[in-house]
Amino acid sequence: MKKLILILLAAAIVLSLPACSGGGKVGNDMFPDLSNKNTEKPDPTHTEDGASVVWGRAEEPQPEGRLFENGDFMFLDLGDGTAYAMSYKGSGPDVVFPAEADGLSVTGIWSYALTGAEGAVHKVTLPASVKKLAYSALTKIGLMQIEVDAGNPYFSSVEGVLYSKDGKTLICYPADHCAVTGIRKFTLPDSVETIAEGAFWYDYTLMVVEVGENNNAFKDVDGVVYSKDGKKVVWFPAGKPYTFYNIPDGVTEIAPYAFVCARNIGQFVFPAGVEKIPPTAFLDCTALKHLTVDENNKYYSSDEGKILYNKDKTVLVFYPPSNPTTTFSFVDGMKKIGDYACFGCKFMYKAPVPEGVTEISFNAFKYCDWLREADLPASLKTIGESAFADCRDLEVINYAGTAAEWEKIVKGAHWNAGETPKITVRCSDGDVIALS
Repeated sequence: MKKLILILLAAAIVLSLPACSGGGKVGNDMFPDLSNKNTEKPDPTHTEDGASVVWGRAEEPQPEGRLFENGDFMFLDLGDGTAYAMSYKGSGPDVVFPAEADGLSVTGIWSYALTGAEGAVHKVTLPASVKKLAYSALTKIGLMQIEVDAGNPYFSSVEGVLYSKDGKTLICYPADHCAVTGIRKFTLPDSVETIAEGAFWYDYTLMVVEVGENNNAFKDVDGVVYSKDGKKVVWFPAGKPYTFYNIPDGVTEIAPYAFVCARNIGQFVFPAGVEKIPPTAFLDCTALKHLTVDENNKYYSSDEGKILYNKDKTVLVFYPPSNPTTTFSFVDGMKKIGDYACFGCKFMYKAPVPEGVTEISFNAFKYCDWLREADLPASLKTIGESAFADCRDLEVINYAGTAAEWEKIVKGAHWNAGETPKITVRCSDGDVIALS
């Protein structure tokens, strides 16, 4: 079977342009809310003077300033003679970010700046003035090429792929770049030492990343990027046809976003030696049903080979989004529902959170489209930022405590924001209306 898969993979690599360009995300894009928190903080790329220029921290707050429109762009006046491009709202497929706007030097592009475009965006050009790109600034389905003004001292473009000027950091591989190359393979340059988080966001077509022997930071195993020593899974190309992936022995860490958008995978199996599995590794893995951990693993456990917990099952780490269970039975003794733990679950109809749980963390139930009812215990002390955001069918929370106790729960800003409707919180002594 393995040989058959490899043969099919090899054949797919030589597919023509039409086969490559047919990829794309179906339905609404689920961009994780990363504006206020990110537990993983990779080292940014620095210039010689120490200024961080390549990408912003995911929890970085939006700067204060005057918002203004100029052409097809919305800008933020930082008050020091410079401005950030906040969004593009035009309809043209070729987006050229200006070097100046309203007399201000455009020095940065903010997170998800292209997502408001009215039509497809195929090419982006950055001016010489831009020195900062916030997290996933150029994330956009359909983007094929990124070009950079030759005078820019911070960034460079090689065949439409964005790098730091020195070539040591891969910043953004455009989501549909294979439509330009005509194949579903990308060769990582030997100079690359760092791959920025979000570098491959929403690329559903890439099947192989090839790493040469002279690259000192990375290697590839069947087209999957690992650290040079093989201890860390860095990036799994989302277009691979695998429905099952067995993490090899020797791996101790999974990188944040390592499997993002891998929509074919139904099961991951982790060996005993894995010490770090961030929940963000599985975002937008819409076919995922099982996360299985070797029973000898000291850090994690899997309930019936499906649900990922920490070893003693006091923390729910990740609930696969395609688990068909409509009413999830949370294990007794659990204390915390972690960041992104149930993010994007497709079939969860009811969430009966047991007594003893004290924290529902950041983005825990965000984008749970089918979730209609949640039972929350009196032991609950904290509901994190965006914990129940964009749960469009959630109308009722059954809270075991009193209305006064409900009000004492520390709730993160926007905990029920977005498409989440008005929620009726049924307390033991009456109802409370929770508005977003």
